[in-house]
Order: sequence, then structure tokens, then C-alpha cells
Amino acid sequence: MRCRGLLMMANSILNVGELDRTVAALIDAPRVVGHRGGYLECAQHVEEVFGQEFDISHCSVTDEANAELAHAENAYDHLAPPVLDLVTKALEHDDWCHRLKAILDPPEMVDLSDEEEPAGDGGDGDGAGDQHDNDDDDDGHE
Repeated sequence: MRCRGLLMMANSILNVGELDRTVAALIDAPRVVGHRGGYLECAQHVEEVFGQEFDISHCSVTDEANAELAHAENAYDHLAPPVLDLVTKALEHDDWCHRLKAILDPPEMVDLSDEEEPAGDGGDGDGAGDQHDNDDDDDGHE
């Protein structure tokens, strides 16, 4: 745990799907707000040059862009991945190191499908993996 503990903890926190979605929203929302601001500024310049009002109703970015940005910032500020709660609770106990190992480095489980058979057994009990079943039933195996 001492060699890999911080790395495993950081990976467990950074690989949380909730964090990915929140950061993606936080990246996209300012871009949308900036796009709308640039569009409105450009429309203002066009109005000044031509002396008439420019129709901005067809702008693909709505007035709700600022609200979406505020929501994304709030979501990021209050992000609480479940693994952080587990780590915090583990650190409150005397055997915190063992508990962190169990959280951050769980044992790997191997799931064998029903179609797989154990390797190296031919079915005659001798473990040789041959095609001999030692009976006289003319099934093609000796």
C-alpha cells in the first residue's frame, strides 16, 4: 500500500464517471456562453455599420446558457464521488490501511462460463488429457 497507495487512491477518484460528466459540462458551458457573447457582439457591430436592428432570434445558443454555466459550476463545487466517503470512513478506524486496500485494490474475480471446461482432463480420471475412457462401448475412445 505504501508504494502504490496514493496512486491507487488518485485513480479511484479520477476514474469516477460522475467526475467525467461534471468536468465535461464545466468545459462545454463556458464555451457556449462565450459563443453567445461573441455572436451578440458581432450582431451589435452589424447594427452599428448598417444602422438597422439585426435579428438575433435565430442564434442557436439560448439565453439559458448563463444558467447552465452556473449549474455546471455548482455541480463541480459540490461534487462528492462515493469513493471519497469510503476513504474518509476508512481513515477513521485503527486498521485504516487494511480498509483502504480493500476499497482501492479489491481482489480480482474470474468468472468461468458454463461452456468452459477445466484444462488438462480427458475425462478418464487419469489427468493425462488423452482420449481414453477405458471402457468397451465402441464410442471411438479406447
